[in-house]
Amino acid sequence: MNRRIWRRRPSAPAPTATAPAAPHTVVEEFGTETGAGGAAGFLLRSSADRRTSVRDLARRLPVDRDRPVIVVDVPADAAGNLGEELGGLLARLRDEHRTAARLVMSGAAAPKPDGLLPLAQRLADAWDLEIEAPDAAAVLVPGGGLYVAEPTTPAGGWWRFAPGSEPVALGARLPAPHWQRALARVPLGDLGGCAAHRIPAGLLLSPAGAAAPGPGHAAYALAVHPERMTVLVGGARPDAAEDLAALLARLPARLRDRARLAPAGGDDLLPAARRTADLLGAEVEVCTGVPLPSADAHRERIWLTAPDGTSAWPALLASVRCGPAGTDGPRPVHWLLPATVGEPGSEPAVRRLGEGCYAVAVRAGLWVGISSAPPHAVLERPAEARAARIEIGDADTDDAERDTLLDALAALLPELDEEVREHAEVSAPADADRETVATLRRFAIRHGLAFTASAAPVPERPAPAPDLEAAPDPEPATGPDSTPGSASTPAASPTPATGPESTPTREAALTPEGAGPETPPLSLPEPTTESGTTPPPGPAPTGPEPGTPPPPTAAPTAATVPPPIRAARPATSSRSSTESALGPAPEAAPPVPAAPVARAEVRTAEAGPPPAAATTPRPPRLAAPARAATGFSSDADRAAFRELAAAVWADYTGPVNRTMVRLPALRGPAEEQARVDLVAVHLYLASPPDGRFGALALAAEAGYTEGELAPYAACLASGLRRLPALRGTLMRAVPGPGIADEAVVGAVLRCDAPLDVVHLEQKGAPSPPQDHVRYVIRPMTARRTSMLADPGDAGVRALFAAGTEFTVLAAHAAAGERPARVLLAEVPEGTAQFRQPPPDVVARLDEAAGPVDSTSGAGWPARCTGPLPRRA
Repeated sequence: MNRRIWRRRPSAPAPTATAPAAPHTVVEEFGTETGAGGAAGFLLRSSADRRTSVRDLARRLPVDRDRPVIVVDVPADAAGNLGEELGGLLARLRDEHRTAARLVMSGAAAPKPDGLLPLAQRLADAWDLEIEAPDAAAVLVPGGGLYVAEPTTPAGGWWRFAPGSEPVALGARLPAPHWQRALARVPLGDLGGCAAHRIPAGLLLSPAGAAAPGPGHAAYALAVHPERMTVLVGGARPDAAEDLAALLARLPARLRDRARLAPAGGDDLLPAARRTADLLGAEVEVCTGVPLPSADAHRERIWLTAPDGTSAWPALLASVRCGPAGTDGPRPVHWLLPATVGEPGSEPAVRRLGEGCYAVAVRAGLWVGISSAPPHAVLERPAEARAARIEIGDADTDDAERDTLLDALAALLPELDEEVREHAEVSAPADADRETVATLRRFAIRHGLAFTASAAPVPERPAPAPDLEAAPDPEPATGPDSTPGSASTPAASPTPATGPESTPTREAALTPEGAGPETPPLSLPEPTTESGTTPPPGPAPTGPEPGTPPPPTAAPTAATVPPPIRAARPATSSRSSTESALGPAPEAAPPVPAAPVARAEVRTAEAGPPPAAATTPRPPRLAAPARAATGFSSDADRAAFRELAAAVWADYTGPVNRTMVRLPALRGPAEEQARVDLVAVHLYLASPPDGRFGALALAAEAGYTEGELAPYAACLASGLRRLPALRGTLMRAVPGPGIADEAVVGAVLRCDAPLDVVHLEQKGAPSPPQDHVRYVIRPMTARRTSMLADPGDAGVRALFAAGTEFTVLAAHAAAGERPARVLLAEVPEGTAQFRQPPPDVVARLDEAAGPVDSTSGAGWPARCTGPLPRRA
């Protein structure tokens, strides 16, 4: 539940007549109150349209109090008082000493045929403000950007008007990407059998004669990267390479080097990209899917999409760079693969799994083997939107190596992105024997994955060669079924396999309930982590709310809404809306020795952080922290915990057993170990904070390895690692009225016991009491506990593990309707530096604190109240 500030500005008294009032223009505010003067965004809409789609999209626009955004979405029947309301709003901004405004009103910068100055120029002169406005229809695009599809001049689109000055062209996109000016100078149009058209993310190459894309085209849903221009290729024909080469040759060299190709409709673009690189004599970057905005301002994901526009899963190998003929094969540029924080000497797109095992991101999905070099056939296999293919290399060498590979894969699965797990399909090698096929199929079923086997005949595993000296001469065969030579054949030839092991099957992908947030309808994947991995350069702001029909076409209209890219989801998957902050965190932790693990994110081989993401030294802690239990529990921990909880053990094993049957992904490779760990989690959730197994008792013993509760703490930490991560905005209420002295900007706060919080975006999430300080948290490793909580929990609670640290981003005292609030961001474990979130992310956290209202405190969980648990 996104908590936003939406208040109607006082206007003239409503008519006293009983007849309904005629539609008229009203003003609503949105954004964050960052100082005197209030909100940084304003929406002018019809009084009769309370659920306008533009209202939802406007909430995603980046706002700045020094340059407030004014979105006009008023149909003709309500425009009678539009001038009065707009003029009054501009007068208010001038009186508040604001000097500029961005007016999202289609055609406000267009010259008038009667010789009058553009509306935006007249407003700038009248109110002594600097006004930015579009010269044609303005489009709100995913990621919070603004775009003019058909500007009046090649360099136009958005213009800046200053009082008494000539207008300045800003380009078709706001915020303006670095490549915008260079692209405006490129001649477009027909290129042999193709035509090039501008889109918000760059260019669309479509068949000759095709109409230029408009706001209803799926190309408008692509992420607009500030540094990299995207060339979306529709219909990757074999002869498209020459048209692509001709198009890229038109680009300035600096822009061409930063361009990337992306396939439309799920085509395999790699062959055309290779030919293009050969024709240009230079490297070309090609994406496995299409780049779509994620929920955080500095992230995007490359998604596999079906021909009908349905987004399926984020590509593990997001993009590669191809060179001319005679150079090495495609090399990874961006990939989506979990990695241990600070792992030295890592190879591109490779995750070292330990014990001589490697996971390699490939175009079709994932390859797991005993080396970091997959076979050529695996590297060349194209991706399919239908499934993320997981291949096991060297699966039939011997039982020990195969089991080692499967154990390593089982440990990695919980860390993979949720959408990847939902579409994961274990694939048996074409030459695998029957025993290997059966083993892989059992593994897939156990972990809730799909399975497919080769349709080719599956050979039997060769029998050991007989001792030639001791082997007796074969006896002649007799009987009606014998055939000449059959007695001398060591084993019968295998028959072609039939049934489920010989044809691709799709097992139900069983994942924990609520294992992740609801993907926004533009299929904007959820957030990635700020970890030791390198993020893609530059921001990609958050996308809009659920896809809604375009606003009325009657003038004056502010914006047009592009169509959603539909997200295909299994009917059994339950999700809650987020989004997350970039709620970066592993989806669930792997059963491997303790090590700092980062959430999967698109990483780049090019060094350096995004330009807009400032890296700051990690703030000093207030006190030396107690050492928390980390990693997975040992046999001794589990045995001691069972003895400690013997009196209540039977009360908690039953619910855990039922949960593991319903959600097999929770079992992991060692089911009994997982059961004990999950019992510890269930026991904690059912215990009051001041009970024997509650947070206060755990905090009192934090750091004491010989304490009575140490085995319980170890199993609890291990159990939390097995649960799915939760991305979203979380909150804890701390009794007020004032903010604690320790909550100063830059300080690092630590919880020495598990920290209970409320998931604000979850349906039915309550509001904290009015007199409490609201700690609003941007998480990375919070865990969803709904599958183990009591039936009446409603899934609104989440849990941080003991030892989690948070840095204070901001602290605001109560003022008016706004409560006292502290904004926190989880600090990644094992990192020496903390990457400060961008201002718009901090602003969204502040908005999520919400106003104090009459419902505040109703239903707020008592265990989600109180200071962070600390060791005394």
